Amino acid sequence: MKLFKKLAAVVLAAALALTMVGCGGNSYAMQNELLKLSIDYMTDRGKTVTHTKKADDLAAALLAAADTAAAQKENEGTKAKELLKDPAVIKAAGIDPEKTPCKVNLIDNVQFKSSGTMGDYLKMEWMASVTNPSQFVPIGTFRPGDNKGEIGAATHKIGDKSYILILVTYTPTTPSIT
Repeated sequence: MKLFKKLAAVVLAAALALTMVGCGGNSYAMQNELLKLSIDYMTDRGKTVTHTKKADDLAAALLAAADTAAAQKENEGTKAKELLKDPAVIKAAGIDPEKTPCKVNLIDNVQFKSSGTMGDYLKMEWMASVTNPSQFVPIGTFRPGDNKGEIGAATHKIGDKSYILILVTYTPTTPSIT
């Protein structure tokens, strides 16, 4: 019953957010709602994640680095998701996979045109599927254990296509030896 109530709350929150987004959408509102749904999914699975500026900045830097890489001739035709895993792009974003491992979820920044009950249903269904934790791809060895995670989001173009990136990270701790 608890799970049903949580899922009902997520669906209601998504419906309310979608009514604010309206036809055509607002990229920031969509980014914010996808971020909140990702947090809800992780919290429901017993994870502790906090939205931080640090994680927002890492997401923005990774998108910008991928966009820069996409403009290079040798990366012509490379998919955006593949660029995010490129060690040169990760390094250009200032991410050290050993010190700051991440999980990222690159989402097409879809601008919905449908409205009404069916349109809202389709948007909610899409939002639930793209924020599922199985959509996240690791950068580095992600083993947070008891560490608290940080989550952030950014919207940016890679090439001529707009994306929303949800990024989860944490700072690994060294186990104490007593």
